[in-house]
Amino acid sequence: MNTPGLGRRAGQRRSRQREVILEELRGLKTHPRSDELYALVRQRLPRISLGTVYRNLDLLQREGQAIEIYCGDFVRYDADVSTHDHFMCRACLRVWDFESGRESSPEPAPPDLDRDGFVIESQYTMFSGTCPDCGAR
Repeated sequence: MNTPGLGRRAGQRRSRQREVILEELRGLKTHPRSDELYALVRQRLPRISLGTVYRNLDLLQREGQAIEIYCGDFVRYDADVSTHDHFMCRACLRVWDFESGRESSPEPAPPDLDRDGFVIESQYTMFSGTCPDCGAR
């Protein structure tokens, strides 16, 4: 099985474990934590370790095939690496993709970090508040 986006790189071998991790991540819109993804992957690969999932998530993130979403004390993962924002509910801690409407009301331009030698490779915004379910309680 050859999964798009998992081509060989110099010194890196193809990994069935990495393929399954990425397949499971791509099939989710829930932005799982590593332990949640581990539980799903174990259904297909019962002998996989949590450490293997951590290492492969780190590799996928460094290769640009997944992003880390920092949520305070924990990290969630997303296989949608396109530019988009997120919303995190403060009550239930779930995370959603969030359409901020930037096209109609552009945000301020990022600071000119290039002049100081910084190179901006990506940006995302995390909105927080309460989701409809938690807000109704």
